[in-house]
Amino acid sequence: MNKLIIYGDIHGCYEEFISLRNKINPKKNYIEVCVGDIITKGKDSIKTLDFIIEHNIKSVLGNHEDKIIRYLNHQNSNKKNPIKLDKDEQNIVNNLNDNHILYLKQLPLYLKFGNITVLHGGLQNGIKLENLSKRDKEKILRMRYLDENYNYLTYGKEDEKSIFWADIYDGNEGFIVYGHQWFEDIKKNKYTLGIDTGCVYGNKLTAVVFSIDNKSNSFNLIQKEFYEQKYIK
Repeated sequence: MNKLIIYGDIHGCYEEFISLRNKINPKKNYIEVCVGDIITKGKDSIKTLDFIIEHNIKSVLGNHEDKIIRYLNHQNSNKKNPIKLDKDEQNIVNNLNDNHILYLKQLPLYLKFGNITVLHGGLQNGIKLENLSKRDKEKILRMRYLDENYNYLTYGKEDEKSIFWADIYDGNEGFIVYGHQWFEDIKKNKYTLGIDTGCVYGNKLTAVVFSIDNKSNSFNLIQKEFYEQKYIK
């Protein structure tokens, strides 16, 4: 039976990723997908990217990949680059080869597998993935909270009245598996599953395995604990 494996935010945690993948032991016909943010913060971003490309692992675009791509695009212009990189991000850019850049620039905003939709951040009710505005695309990459009127809130603007998007998502674009917002363990709602469990922050890396023809959205959960405090905070 064909399987769909979805990995949470890896953030350059190469050793944990390889250990988790070996634990799953995917067969050749399995589809492997990342929820984005495969690079930055961890110590092995380039090594992680090399492995993902070599093994034909898919990913959706994360906000961290998006920042690197926007920086590279601005570098090709004659104007001053408005994107500011930290030391880790600059080191990644300095070590990217043409294959890395091609892979990053071709990352889709979302992927669909039957009823399962993979994206990085979140989705507001009423927004259709096949007809996205530029603003909608930005929201999907970065969404966490909505205000009491269900309007998108930028990071840091949330308060005690804010609503996490997945808590009210109505399933209009299928069962969404996402990352971006990390939790100590997976966050399961009726129509969503958050699988960023903060490996790079010292928690654990998570993968979920679905059967492609499974309409009930049931899954197997596989996790790998963080090895040691050796990653960039």
